[in-house]
Amino acid sequence: MSQSSRSRFQMHFTAAGVRRQGSRLLVWLILCLAWALVGFGPPVLTSGGTPPAWRLYPDQVRLLAATWRMPPLSARAALLADGETGEILLQHNADQPLPPASTTKMMTALVTLERARPDEIVIVPAEALIGNASMGLRAGEQLTVQDLLYGLLMVSGNDAAMALAYHVAGSPEAFVELMNRRAAEMGLKHTHFVNPHGLDAPGHVASAADLLAIAREGLAQPLFARIVATPRKEVAGRLLINRNELLTTYPGADGVKTGTTDAAGQCLVASATREGHRAISVVLGSNDRYADSRALLDHYFTYFGWRRLELPRNDLSRVRWPDGRVRELAAASAPEVFLPRWQWPLIRMVYVIEGDGTPGSPAGRAIFRVGPQVIAEVPLTWREP
Repeated sequence: MSQSSRSRFQMHFTAAGVRRQGSRLLVWLILCLAWALVGFGPPVLTSGGTPPAWRLYPDQVRLLAATWRMPPLSARAALLADGETGEILLQHNADQPLPPASTTKMMTALVTLERARPDEIVIVPAEALIGNASMGLRAGEQLTVQDLLYGLLMVSGNDAAMALAYHVAGSPEAFVELMNRRAAEMGLKHTHFVNPHGLDAPGHVASAADLLAIAREGLAQPLFARIVATPRKEVAGRLLINRNELLTTYPGADGVKTGTTDAAGQCLVASATREGHRAISVVLGSNDRYADSRALLDHYFTYFGWRRLELPRNDLSRVRWPDGRVRELAAASAPEVFLPRWQWPLIRMVYVIEGDGTPGSPAGRAIFRVGPQVIAEVPLTWREP
């Protein structure tokens, strides 16, 4: 693992630890606040110690409580996650195996992308022309793999799913074996595929948490990410309109996949990106997948976010030597950490300084904390102001 990868892992790990600690302390904090309200003056909660590691004022306590409260939903299972770290922030029955409907096609696309080139020509077999959702294929028609992926992910074409299965593996049954093998490689314990399209079938199930993992794998593929973010496109003489209504109604929406069957109800794996960072929600068995998804995504952008850790450009970052030299501390990078917004005011920084002030030489490190938890350490160098 590279140094940068280790640093990012440490930042994600420590930030997640702070969030889990905040969640465990939630009940304790609220009880303390209730007790404080009967006293004199504005209630202030602290972590204890002298001086306390952090203080929480009433507005912060209310924000903390709201952060971990699942919004009202109609879905049988749901979750909200950060797209970059994959951390699940809120969940309801997230590990319950349920019919996934056409969210299945995310795995169909992933397996296809890993085993076929986008420019390969596919001759549509008559056996691929099954009913329900369709991109309108004709037996014997020739399209590229990329064309079929657009039909698969934008209009949820069952015929596109079957055509890709025949092309990649020779038969739907062989293709499903590849899907389940890929699921096993990803460690998905609550998913089992029976077909490549997602129509209801005994034993065809997936959990919300597993669908999150599949979506993140797919979104790491540039072509997959581009297709699921496309509202409309002309493909092989057909005008395709993406079934995901969030793409044209929700700010930042850029994916991922709808699904609807009698057994599954309304399903949606949704993605939205703002300021370079992605939120992902999953709802299964919903009565209104768009309302549920909007509520979850709104929750993410209201209560969570990425914070860039930068050094202050002031006297705190300057050192004066006895001989009159003045040197400034410079950070090798300005990393971003993912935190609940109620913790942002609690971020504190301390310097561990070393070296003789030679410009460009190591100057120690800046340590960023939330309370007692280290969320990032950034190497420093000396420079002339």
